[in-house]
Amino acid sequence: MSIRVKYNIETTLVEGNFPLSINYPNTVIDEEAKTIDGSPYIEITDEEHQANLGKNMVVVNGNYQEYVKTSDELLQEAKNNKIAEMQAAKEIDLYLNVSYNNKDFISSEKAVSNMTGAIILNQDSYNWLDANGNPNIMTVNDLKNLIGIIATQRSLIYNKEALKIKAVNDAQTPEEVNNINWENNLSLGLKTKKKIKTKTTIKSI
Repeated sequence: MSIRVKYNIETTLVEGNFPLSINYPNTVIDEEAKTIDGSPYIEITDEEHQANLGKNMVVVNGNYQEYVKTSDELLQEAKNNKIAEMQAAKEIDLYLNVSYNNKDFISSEKAVSNMTGAIILNQDSYNWLDANGNPNIMTVNDLKNLIGIIATQRSLIYNKEALKIKAVNDAQTPEEVNNINWENNLSLGLKTKKKIKTKTTIKSI
C-alpha cells in the first residue's frame, strides 16, 4: 500500500500522511501536480511509513528522511534544558536550613511568616523549635538575625542562578552547556544541604 506524504515546501517538514486506500472528500488531491490542498506530496510505501513512526520526518529533494537538527537548534535545546535544571536546583536551595548559634533552623515561607509574627508581638523571648524539633530560647533580636540570614541565603541563591544562567546563555556549544553544573565552581559558603554560613564569597562560575 502506498501513502501520499504531504510536506511544507519551505520547511520540508511533513504535514500529513494520506493512504491511497482512503477517500478524502474534503481534500483536494491533484495527482498530476502532485499536490494536496496546494502543498506538494511524494508517495512512500507502508513499510517506509511504519519504519519511521514517531520520528520527525521531512522531504528533501524528493527523499523521505528523518529531520536532523541544526547545530543552532541543538545548542538552544541544550540551553533550555540546562536553564530548567538550574531553576529546579534553585527552588531546592532557596529553602535550605540555615545555621544560627550552631543550630539549624527551617527557612520555609511559613517559618519566616511565623518569625515575622513573633517579632511583631515583641515578647521578651520565645521557645523556638530548631530544624530537629529541639526548643531554643530566642529573643526578638535573635529572630530578626535569623530572618536576616535567611534573606542573605535567598539573595545568594538568586545571584547564583543569574550567574549560572548567564554562563549557559554565553556558552557556544552543547558541550560547554553540559559542563555547567549548579554545584560546581561557585563558592556560596554552602557546607552541606543542611546549612549556610553568613560569610560568603563568590569566586567564579
